Amino acid sequence: MINKIPYRYRTVLFALIMSFSTSLIVSGTVIYLHSQSLTQFIKIWPSSIVIAWPEVFAAILIIAPLVNKTLNLFVEGQ
Repeated sequence: MINKIPYRYRTVLFALIMSFSTSLIVSGTVIYLHSQSLTQFIKIWPSSIVIAWPEVFAAILIIAPLVNKTLNLFVEGQ
């Protein structure tokens, strides 16, 4: 049987995975649209991910709880 990660780490793991995916997609799209060549794209994209990932990670950890609280004001409970 596989040992599972304790539930208390779920929020941080979610933020890590979501922030990496978001950084990958958004930075890739923006750099692709502004690159002159594939070589330039490949040169710039990895460093953009490294810069964007921690910023998006922090934003998700800070903003997600606020968004959830705000949505609770407008969405019916179960």
